[in-house]
Amino acid sequence: MAGRRRQGYTLLEVLLVLAIIVITTGLAIPLMDNMFGGNHLVQAGDLVKSRLNEMRTRAKDEGRKYKMTISEDGAIFRVEPLTEDGTDSATLVNFQTEDQLPKDVVFRPCTAVSCDGEGEVGTTQEIIINSDGTAAFDYEIPLTGTSESRGVVVRLRGLTGAISSAPMNGESGR
Repeated sequence: MAGRRRQGYTLLEVLLVLAIIVITTGLAIPLMDNMFGGNHLVQAGDLVKSRLNEMRTRAKDEGRKYKMTISEDGAIFRVEPLTEDGTDSATLVNFQTEDQLPKDVVFRPCTAVSCDGEGEVGTTQEIIINSDGTAAFDYEIPLTGTSESRGVVVRLRGLTGAISSAPMNGESGR
């Protein structure tokens, strides 16, 4: 028996290798989560920019105001036309959409600043685009991760209707 070679692995060897794999995976997952967390913020910023551009285009094409409303929990937003002027919505194109931000991304309080630079009007849950594609205010719409301090701010320039985004907190990016 002394000259015979064993075939296979012992249970202890298999368990040791499995333990090493589990420990390595456990250490790698949080690192990867931090690495890809910024992608959710960029995706959320792109989604909001896209909806604002769509609102602006529809407002100009249809000749009516559009509004974006942010939910109280900051995870969902809705885009719909404003019919405050009494226009019969049955004669107009009805458009309404509700979107949810990517996982672990939320809106922070949005600020509205008067276009003439006279000062901050305050925080708001609604962004309104006029029928000519402009807005009465300059809006800053911050998006942040729920578990981190990083963020993206989407800006709507009221006089021109230009929409842009940039990282918050001094991060470099687009």
